[in-house]
Amino acid sequence: MVITEEKTSKSINERENAVRQTSTISLNLFNYCFLIYYYLVKEIKKNAHYAKGVLLDVGCGSSPFQNYFLPHIEKYLKHEHPLAVKPNIEYDYLSELPEINAPTNSIDTIISFSVLEHVSEPFEAIKEFKRILKDNGVFMISVPQYWHLHEEPHDYLRFTKHVLREKITKLGFKILYMKEEGKSFATVGQAFCNAIILMFELKHVKNIVNFLSGKKVDNIGKSIIYAIYKSPLILLAIILIPLINLIFLTLDQILGSPRDTIGYFVIARKV
Repeated sequence: MVITEEKTSKSINERENAVRQTSTISLNLFNYCFLIYYYLVKEIKKNAHYAKGVLLDVGCGSSPFQNYFLPHIEKYLKHEHPLAVKPNIEYDYLSELPEINAPTNSIDTIISFSVLEHVSEPFEAIKEFKRILKDNGVFMISVPQYWHLHEEPHDYLRFTKHVLREKITKLGFKILYMKEEGKSFATVGQAFCNAIILMFELKHVKNIVNFLSGKKVDNIGKSIIYAIYKSPLILLAIILIPLINLIFLTLDQILGSPRDTIGYFVIARKV
């Protein structure tokens, strides 16, 4: 499928997801997403061995998790929404979930992280996973129980472990593993970090980051003026975010309750 540069640029702005936009995951304490990244990467490393054969990354973005799975599989395939493609990445399948234009019984492993909350019928997408998975094929997903509105207006649902267990089992899968991504203190810490970041207009933050990275920018002068105006708050954020990440990660490990979590990591097998 050929996608023009103009459409690609516009589409990325419309369907952007922070977790999958860079080719690597930053576990820097200054990263406001540190707490969710910490627990997500921990679960991926722990469970990557479940992957085998032909793997399809559904809603792959820039494929930041690819290297964790390559030692365990034969082939890594990439799927993305047509309005979220990046010009420097070659995709194997482009479609809007719940449909995936892959052959029936053709995939051994599916991974899909921070995607299904952006699908209005997420369990129809899991039903599609069943169609394209081979017998005894597995999928791994990560879905939020808590997160702020993002990728609007394509932000539809949050999940509990109970609805995941009920729906996934009814669709003909056996759940092999389900784990919360962080406990109660990680959730509170992540909410604090999100609240700090949401004080800023993210379009200006992204514009400045792109400028510093040598990428294409739009009206950088306006963004610089905004940064100067907001500089006291920016300095406060630079100080607070790593402290919050460190303190609440420590509290989470010692005192956290699994009854409140940022999200869930699930592995299920087609039976």
